[in-house]
This record gives sequence, C-alpha cells and structure tokens, in this order.
Amino acid sequence: MKVATCNFCRRSFRNTQTVRAHLKACPAYGRLPKATLPTVGNKPRTVGAPDSDPGVRSPWEDVRPTPPRPQPARIVAGTGQTANLSGLARWMIQSVKEEVIGSWWSPGHTIPSETKAQALVAIDQGLSRLPVDQLPRTELVTIAEGIRDPIYRPVIQEEERRRQHARQRTTLIAAGVTYANRALRQRHDLDSWTRLDLEQKVKRAIEQAIDGSESEVDMRALVDSLVAQHLEPLDRKRRETARPKLIAHAVAYLRLQLAAEDDLDARERLSIERDVKRDLEDAVTGEESTGDVEAFVDEVLDGLRGEIEEEEEDDEWEDEDDGEEDSEGDEDEESEED
Repeated sequence: MKVATCNFCRRSFRNTQTVRAHLKACPAYGRLPKATLPTVGNKPRTVGAPDSDPGVRSPWEDVRPTPPRPQPARIVAGTGQTANLSGLARWMIQSVKEEVIGSWWSPGHTIPSETKAQALVAIDQGLSRLPVDQLPRTELVTIAEGIRDPIYRPVIQEEERRRQHARQRTTLIAAGVTYANRALRQRHDLDSWTRLDLEQKVKRAIEQAIDGSESEVDMRALVDSLVAQHLEPLDRKRRETARPKLIAHAVAYLRLQLAAEDDLDARERLSIERDVKRDLEDAVTGEESTGDVEAFVDEVLDGLRGEIEEEEEDDEWEDEDDGEEDSEGDEDEESEED
C-alpha cells in the first residue's frame, strides 16, 4: 500500500482516505481560509473536484477555490525545527553557522564540544524562524553571534577565572619561596648543604600547600609554619646534643663559685651541688647559651646565700635570747640570796 503525505503539516498516513479524514483536524490546513487539498498519490486533488466515485457528489463542487497565500517557514510544534525551508535558506543557515561557530577562534580559549553543539542548535532554531533568504548575510551573522555569545560567555569567564587563579598561585609560590629562603639564611648554625636541602624541601611543601586563594599575610604565616616544621628535627637533635654539654658547663661553673665560699665545708658543697644540678636538669632545654646557664647558677646560689644568711640571723637572735634569759636568772638568784 502506498504511503500518502499531508502537504500542510508533512505527516505521513497509510492512504489517501486517511489523509482526507485527517484534514478535518489538521491545524496547518485549518489556518488557511481556502486551501487546496494535499497532493496524494500521483494525481493532486483540489476542492470542488469530483470524487473518484462517480456516484458521490462533493459538497464543495459549487465553491470556487481561492489561491493559497504564500506562507513563511513554520516551526513544527514541539520540535523547534522548521518546515518547508527552501534549499537556499538552509544553505544560508549552514554557512552562517560555519562562520560563527566553525571558524570562531579566540586566543587562549577552548570551547567544549558540548557547548558548541548547544550553540549550533540555538542558532539553527533562531535563524529558521526568520526569512533567511530575504535578509543580508551580515545581518544573519550578527544575529547568530548574538545567539552564540551568551552561551559561550560563561565558559570563557570560567576559563579566565581559572587562569587568573593559576597566575595568582604562581605569584604566591614564588613570593613564599623567596620568603622561606631568606628565613633559612638567617640560621647561621646551618651549613651550606643542609640549608640547600631545606630550601628544596620547603619549596616542594609550599607548592603543595598554596592553592592561590591565600592573601599575602596568609602566605607568610603558612611559610613560617612550614619552615618551623622542617627545622624541628634539626633543632631537636641540636638541643639533645647541646643540653648535656650545657649542664656540665653549669656544674663546673658552680664548683668554681662554691670553692670561693670559705664558710662552706665539703659536705655542704656536695649538697648544694647536688641540688643545683637537679634544678639544672629540670630547667635546661638545650636552647640556652653558656651565659644563660651561668646566670641560672648565680641566681640559685644567691637564693642559697640568702637562706644561709637568714639562718645565721635566726641563730644570732636565738643566742641573744638565751643570753638575756641567763642574765635574768642570775639576777633572780642574787635577789633571793639577799
């Protein structure tokens, strides 16, 4: 069975009888005041023409048909696509899309394929609603660019934001590395190889830690933390090595000071040395200098001297009190004798 097509809405049907029945509800045909019937089969049929059945008379045979008015291209409902576009119009639309999308290029920007596809569909839909063959090509290109730009703009802005973020990150990393190297060079206790190794480690840590959103103050605080973190093992080892040496130096200094005290016997010197050494082991961390531990020893000795002086003063007061009591007792005995 040969398929028949409605020339108004372009729908296909099983046969011509189905097309005739469809015309009663065809929206495209209904918009025409007097329209020709669709061409079905091999012979077109118009209003007023006799039915193929000679025994049936058409109710329209006395009506004079009116020539159809030229209609612009129409959008098929629900699809956004055009119907009855001429070959020239379709060629014009494709040419404009090729110029606006296919040949578009911007330095440093890459448009994803899905964004291009979205723009192509939007331009095709927008231009298909217009009398393309009646408009200048420059105007069509301008219209297409106006459809394309709002679709491309968010992609370009996001790409530019990422590039700005990357540039900011690169600048912060360079400034952070310079700041860290300056801090490491101020550590005079580091030899050249150790400082160079630390500079490389801190640089890698800065590159991993900075994401580009930090401020200058945040960057400096971050670098200070990273430098201290990488110096901690060296500082801990240095403290562990320096601490016993400082304690030994302080004990030797204490012995010299105690040797100058003539009023102390050997037992008292050993007791003081034992107490001061215990205080040194509790207080010294390894960060101090030799002058710091000597000052600590002097402070402890001054405290001990003060305690000794107070004890001596207490002893003197006790002796005086005992003497007064003895004198009072003698006086009482003399008065009793009298």
